[in-house]
Amino acid sequence: MNLPPAPAPPQPEQASTLPADPAGLVRWIPPLAAAIGLLILVFLRIAAPPYVGLLSLIIVYGSLARFGPRTFRAPLLHSAAPVYALTLLLAWGLALYRLPDHPATPMVRLAVLLHLTTVYVFLFVRGSPAGAARWAWGTLTLLILTALPHAWRTLGQTGVFDSLTLPVTLLFSHGALITALHLFSTFRERAAYSEGRAQALDELAHRDALTGLLNRRALERDLEAVVAASSAGLRLAVVDVDGLKAVNDRLGHAAGDDLLRRFAQGFAQEVGALGQVYRISGDEFALLLPEGALAAEGLIGRVTQTVQAVYPGAAASVGTARWRAGETAGAWLSRADGAMYRHKRRGGPGR
Repeated sequence: MNLPPAPAPPQPEQASTLPADPAGLVRWIPPLAAAIGLLILVFLRIAAPPYVGLLSLIIVYGSLARFGPRTFRAPLLHSAAPVYALTLLLAWGLALYRLPDHPATPMVRLAVLLHLTTVYVFLFVRGSPAGAARWAWGTLTLLILTALPHAWRTLGQTGVFDSLTLPVTLLFSHGALITALHLFSTFRERAAYSEGRAQALDELAHRDALTGLLNRRALERDLEAVVAASSAGLRLAVVDVDGLKAVNDRLGHAAGDDLLRRFAQGFAQEVGALGQVYRISGDEFALLLPEGALAAEGLIGRVTQTVQAVYPGAAASVGTARWRAGETAGAWLSRADGAMYRHKRRGGPGR
């Protein structure tokens, strides 16, 4: 059976052609939507040059941000939300004042209002809640200010995009979305902070500060997991470092700490990914190994020889115990500990 897994290191973000993360998905939407919009305008034969130019700008910008030279991708992606927002605002101005009677204008007005929501999502996915809210509310403010002359000019008319209906609808619909995104983003940030803090506290609770190894609490947790899973074929070794007091008395506690770190590093290097190493008290270590994977006595001997090159008086006693079906974690640890003390008394490996 496998040992309880060590905490996995964080994995680097993988670059992929099709984004699997929410931020990547949002980055794809504007250029894809612009390409579809351009095809529709061409197919319906209502492709006004100003609209075609703005759609082409979004397509080119998005393509360069995803597939362009690597040196340009990061700054282009960083500036994508403002660029997309500005382009949509330009299309909004064209639709209200430059091409109000063009056959494509109703479609463009609707597209602007819909795709600005993508910009809001983009902002909150990539940025902090406070910063994203400022950008989103600033964009909405510009959208409403741009619509005010049109609303004044069309007072009394009953069209969807006419009179005061337009700015009021924009304020409440887009404002509600921005508020919801802000609340969700704030909650997500706080949850991520709480999770990170909990992981850090858990790491502190299960990690020895001097050696960086897992501690006795972690050993007890892992032994309980082995027992709960009835994982046969595992051997527990308890190691007692001899000579630590003499080093402390002769060379000082800094040297004693160095001695312990050298043993810890040696055990970790020898065991590698095959098992787990723990520091369970001042001068005691534990190794949890698959049966037959490594000979604990030989492993301890090799590490001790390496440490003795610096501290000649250093030594180590080891006792091992194979887990027995039905045995509790505490009983297993006690048997290994007892075997170590028999080794210490007799000068030979304990079983």
